Amino acid sequence: MASGDRTESRLSGGTAPVQLGTTSTTLCTVTTGHTFVVKQIIIANTDTVDRTVTLAIGTSATAANRLMSNLPIGANDVMIWDTALVLLTTETLTGLSDTASKVNVTVVGWDKTN
Repeated sequence: MASGDRTESRLSGGTAPVQLGTTSTTLCTVTTGHTFVVKQIIIANTDTVDRTVTLAIGTSATAANRLMSNLPIGANDVMIWDTALVLLTTETLTGLSDTASKVNVTVVGWDKTN
């Protein structure tokens, strides 16, 4: 890709969504020489009870770098967050849930070369 080119991509999960744990789980990390523009974050609660989700920019979901904090997602429900979040080279998008292996996250957007 030439500098400035962008490709629509699944920025997290590769071939499947990322399943959140109860500690910070990496959703995606921007590779050197690239910028990610996150257009949608799709969060699916596969459990039969409500769950909460926290997302952050950084290696841990501390209060200082949270995008959302303890957002409730209904049982067997999906939340689609439309955004224009820019992640710079080497930045990481992380997430966690109040229980492990019940909330799946897919991040889609543009992978732009610098």
